[in-house]
Amino acid sequence: MNIISTQNKGETEKVKQYQYGVIVVGAGHAGCEAALAAARMGAKSSSEKGCIEFSTPNSVRIVKPKVLEFNYFPNNVDWAYFRLETDGLKPITPNINPSFINEKVTELESGHYVDREIWKKGYLGYNEKGNRILLPKSARIVSRYFRGSFVIFSKSSPYNKNHVTYDARHDKMNSKKFRQYIEKCIIKYNEES
Repeated sequence: MNIISTQNKGETEKVKQYQYGVIVVGAGHAGCEAALAAARMGAKSSSEKGCIEFSTPNSVRIVKPKVLEFNYFPNNVDWAYFRLETDGLKPITPNINPSFINEKVTELESGHYVDREIWKKGYLGYNEKGNRILLPKSARIVSRYFRGSFVIFSKSSPYNKNHVTYDARHDKMNSKKFRQYIEKCIIKYNEES
């Protein structure tokens, strides 16, 4: 599923061959199309006000979107990417290390969180008869992000294929610096190809 809009129809056709995971902020016609694509790929509104969640087979992440950018390079479409900057979520884990960017918690039901250890135990406690109170079927582990940014490249992008880039370097630079970094990567990649 691709949600790409450009002024040049030829560029649009080139970009359509790539697949992206899309996280939507906004509305309008393009926003509605992007929302449909995002829903099909696992992104949806969160029960937390102003937040979205996106899922992979092994995780659920809750973020509060601040800025969603699409960065496009007309002669190098395989380097195009989305950058999602998140706004602050307050931690719910008491005394969490302030250097952490996220917390993993057990969500019992929509918006009701308890310590992650409850998930590992598999039960909430004991009732008055001494029987275990099992977790509800709706329980799941979620990661809540307090800050940070995410980049989403095409699956076939040279950036995505380079596992060295999985070090979250995009989060150590602002949007402008990261784009400049990608422009340098494109030049180097094209020289080596």
